Amino acid sequence: MIVEIANLQKHYKIKNSIVTRAAKEVLGKKFNGAKLSIAFVDNDEIKKLNKRYFDLDEITDVISFPLNENKRTLNGEIVVSVETAVDTAFKENIDVEAEIILYVVHGLLHLLGYRDGDKEDARIMHDKESSILKTLGYNMPTVEDGFL
Repeated sequence: MIVEIANLQKHYKIKNSIVTRAAKEVLGKKFNGAKLSIAFVDNDEIKKLNKRYFDLDEITDVISFPLNENKRTLNGEIVVSVETAVDTAFKENIDVEAEIILYVVHGLLHLLGYRDGDKEDARIMHDKESSILKTLGYNMPTVEDGFL
């Protein structure tokens, strides 16, 4: 697995080893040949990308770009707004690193085909995120805590 990390923001120090570990946990051995690019940006940059690629003039937490259609290999890019993660962690009184890793995991699950457009899909995705984050040593709010 190749994980290229670009830290293009100054809001929080990114620990590449933790990001790589999260990617390996999500993808497992099935996608050992995966090629990923993960960019950590600020709100201005993710808003520009959201406008350019999705015609949405708003800030979002994470954007995933699948770069191939081959189901046997995974090639994709994830863009994470660290500024949003820091703001959310402060407002919710939760760990910043955990929020950033949640966004990475969420983006990776989208690359794997998980969706969160309706309540049932969001619950399935949330359960998977919770399981992965727990394995990585992070706590995750339950759905009853208002996550969905």
